[in-house]
Amino acid sequence: MTGLVAVEAGLASLLGTLVGLGTYLVGRVLLHRPDARGLLPLPTDVLPAPPVIAAVVLGLPVLAGLVGVVLLRRVTATPLGVVRRTRRERAPRPWAGLLIVAGPAAFGLLAPINRWYADRAQDPPALLEPALMAGGALAALVGVVVGTGWLSYTAGRLLHRWGRGAAVLLAARRLTADPWAGSRTLAALLAAVIVGAGAAGLRASMIADMAANRATGQGLAGSDDFYLNTMDLVDRAAQLAVALAAGGLVVALVEGIVARRRTYAALVASGVPRSVIGRSVGWQALAPAVPAIVVALAGGLLLIWGVAGRPRTYGAHSFQVCTGDAVRCADPSALRTVWVPEVVVTPELPWAQLAWVGAGALVAVLVTVGVGLLFLRMSTAVEELRTG
Repeated sequence: MTGLVAVEAGLASLLGTLVGLGTYLVGRVLLHRPDARGLLPLPTDVLPAPPVIAAVVLGLPVLAGLVGVVLLRRVTATPLGVVRRTRRERAPRPWAGLLIVAGPAAFGLLAPINRWYADRAQDPPALLEPALMAGGALAALVGVVVGTGWLSYTAGRLLHRWGRGAAVLLAARRLTADPWAGSRTLAALLAAVIVGAGAAGLRASMIADMAANRATGQGLAGSDDFYLNTMDLVDRAAQLAVALAAGGLVVALVEGIVARRRTYAALVASGVPRSVIGRSVGWQALAPAVPAIVVALAGGLLLIWGVAGRPRTYGAHSFQVCTGDAVRCADPSALRTVWVPEVVVTPELPWAQLAWVGAGALVAVLVTVGVGLLFLRMSTAVEELRTG
């Protein structure tokens, strides 16, 4: 069974990566529109190296299969279709926080390592920078997703200790009984939030460099729109990922409601109002989602901020301008020296864009809860108690 699920997850992921690669290649051709001066509105003339493309297209399906194997290592299925799950006796530990810290730390090592090699007039190994970036991003993503289990369990304990009302207590019991449900259902959404937060940090860094470029003539070359248009595409991709992740959340939430329909029907038959069960489903979804989204925002921003958020100094320099016409410019007396002082640029924290990314993710969770509640009434019918 485990091997079958791993193959199924790997093939589905491979299909998704191939569709994504095809969409990227077609979009690259369609968006390649140089203007009259030969300038491009987007960097469509740059294509990742074939080994990088192959690593993404083939690596993600392998990773999906391995994740499926890990998640099902405690599941056994009999020929009769009965599934037994060995319960996890120990509560989730907060060790995933170490991975969240390791991700930005890996990105933060890029600048010191490059300086170390530059001081010795050497080039760093070709694979060092990609390895640090890929490893750091993967560590932060895994840390946030796995850490959601601990957040769910902790939220359940807090709700159980301080919550009031049947709906809150029902949600608290579900969160402590299966804290890893949040990690499974929120994984794609949190990955999209990390990308969106990282894009917000990179945009803030670019805007700061563009301001310095206008003041000193140094920094980023080219028009501002060229870089900002590229970041707009990244933002749209993150928004699309949030929408797709919301679809997965709907499926997971509805599946959970249908799987527990006999339990819910028994509660209704014993006198528990459906509104109480509906509020408990909402608490169960939002209690781990809200802190997990905040952690994902912080993790995604810190990944980029360790490199792009540092102050940059543009040194003082001078240049000459001609004060006359083209004929007089050959005369040194017609030249005037303009002095540009030293400029220190510190990118601002993109609070507004981070708030939009977090709000979008939270709205996706709320919409998911609303759609799931539509299936709650049919799953709490007393007739469900007659089903075998």
